[in-house]
Amino acid sequence: MEKNRVRPARPSGANRGLTRRQLGRMAAAMAGAAALPAAAQTVPGGKPWVVDMHSHYGMFLPRLFGMDLNKHMRENGIALLAWAVVDDRKWISATNGPLRQVGEPQPGEIWAYWQSLVKDYEGRLAQWKVTKALTPADVDRALAGEPHVLLACESANFLEGQPQRLAEAHALGVRHLQLMHYIRNPLGDHQTARPEHGRLTPLGAQVVSECKRLGIVVDLAHSTAAVVDGALDASDAAMVWSHSWITPNGGSPAEAGYIARSLSLPAARKIAARGGAVGLWCLRLGTDPAYPVNSKGTYADEIMRMCDLVGPAHVAFGTDMEGVWPNRMMNDYADLRDVVDNLLKRGLKEEQLHGVLVGNYARIVKAAMSGATKT
Repeated sequence: MEKNRVRPARPSGANRGLTRRQLGRMAAAMAGAAALPAAAQTVPGGKPWVVDMHSHYGMFLPRLFGMDLNKHMRENGIALLAWAVVDDRKWISATNGPLRQVGEPQPGEIWAYWQSLVKDYEGRLAQWKVTKALTPADVDRALAGEPHVLLACESANFLEGQPQRLAEAHALGVRHLQLMHYIRNPLGDHQTARPEHGRLTPLGAQVVSECKRLGIVVDLAHSTAAVVDGALDASDAAMVWSHSWITPNGGSPAEAGYIARSLSLPAARKIAARGGAVGLWCLRLGTDPAYPVNSKGTYADEIMRMCDLVGPAHVAFGTDMEGVWPNRMMNDYADLRDVVDNLLKRGLKEEQLHGVLVGNYARIVKAAMSGATKT
C-alpha cells in the first residue's frame, strides 16, 4: 500500500547548514549502527530485540502483586529502556484539562526532589537486578541479551539554572536529558505554555554543550520549534525527540494537549538531518478521527508513516509507557511486542526494521557516549 511505502528523508534547510566536520561526525555516527553486535538481532526464538527511548514503566502505577522489571524485559525481548525521571510532578496537574503548571518550586526544592527520586529508582533497579547502561559496551551487552536501563531525565528543571549540576547527574548515571517538560524553565520554552524566552537561552545552549562534553543524549521533546533550532545550532551532536507524534505544522499552547505536543514535520526533518530520531508515544484518543494512534495496529501504521516522512533511520519507539496513563493503547511491553510482530509483516528491509526497533536509538546513545570529552 502507498502509505506503507518507505522513501528517503527529504532534504531540508538543516542539511544545507551542516559543515564538513558536522557531516563527517554524522556519517561516523550512522556507521556506528553497523557496528552493533550480531547477537543484537534476535531474542531466543528468533524475534528481534526492542528498545524504547522514553518509558516510565514500573515508576508510577501501584501493582498489587508487585513486578519484576528484569523478568518483564526478558520475557518480551526489551533490550534497553530510557527510564525517565520526572522532576516536576509535584508542580503540575491535569485537574482542569491538559497538564499545566500549578505551583512554583522554591530554590533548592526541585533539586532535592530529583535526588530523592533517583535514590528511590536506584533501589528499585537493585531489587530487580537491572543494570544501568553507562558506556557503549553496556549498550552492546544490552543488545546482546542482558536488559539494561538508560537513566533519563524528563526535564532539566533540577539544574535550577546551574549547568555544573549535569556532572553530578552524569556521575549518578544519567545519559539522556530532556530539556523541557511542563513548568517554566530558564533554558527555553515548552510547547504547552505561552513562550517567555522565544528561543533557547544562552544558559540552555550551555547545557546542550555540556551534554555533549559529558556524553549525554539531548532530548528535544516538549520543546518549542525555536528551542529545537537553538539546540541544533548549539551542538553538532545527533539529538532525539523521544515521544509524541508528527503533524504538518505542529501545535500551539491554545490547542488540546495532544495537538500542542505534536512535532512539526519541518522540525522532525531537521532532527533527522542531524542523524537524530523521533519516537512515537502510545497515547490513545478516540475523540478525534484525525488522530492516528488508537490501537496496536494503528500504532504500527503510524510508525510506517513516520518512516515515510523522515526516513526509517530516524524513527524509534518512544512509548511514554505509564506516562500517558490512563489514555494509553499499551499496558505493558507484551503489547509493544505485538506491535513489533505487526511491523515484521510490513515489508521494511531488515536493516530498516532493525533501526526502528533497536539500532537508531542505540546508535545515537553510543555516539554520544563515545564522543564525551569530560575535559
